Order: sequence, then C-alpha cells, then structure tokens
Amino acid sequence: MNDDELLRQELRSAREELVRKRTSEDTASAESRLPLMPERDEAFIRLALMSVEELETHIERLERDLADLQEGVERPDE
Repeated sequence: MNDDELLRQELRSAREELVRKRTSEDTASAESRLPLMPERDEAFIRLALMSVEELETHIERLERDLADLQEGVERPDE
C-alpha cells in the first residue's frame, strides 16, 4: 500500500470519528472516553481519543499532506 492510500484511509477514519463525536448526544462522554464500536479501524483507534478540535486540526493536516503528495512535493526529511 502506498503513502497516498494510507493518507486517504486515515483521513476517512478521522472524518468518521469527527462525525461520531459531533452527533453524540452526550458530547462530554464522547470526548473523555473510548466507546466500544466494532466498525472502527484498529489502526486508527487513537483518533477516538482526540477531541473535536484535535480531530479538525488533524484532518486539515492530512488534507494538506495528501495534496502535497499528489502535487509531488517532497517531504523535508528526504
């Protein structure tokens, strides 16, 4: 699997988690504990521990990284 696909999967999972948190009736518990949801991708379980604000920031970063990758921008560590 290439970097592009990995970024897309994480972005999809982050967006799904953000929707879960925003639609939760009890937002305090949605942000403070990890609910058991079998449809979560275990590779991205850490997203469930993020707050809404942290998820929004993470999604913005993933979108920028994906755009850079598609435009051929090299990572600074390469």
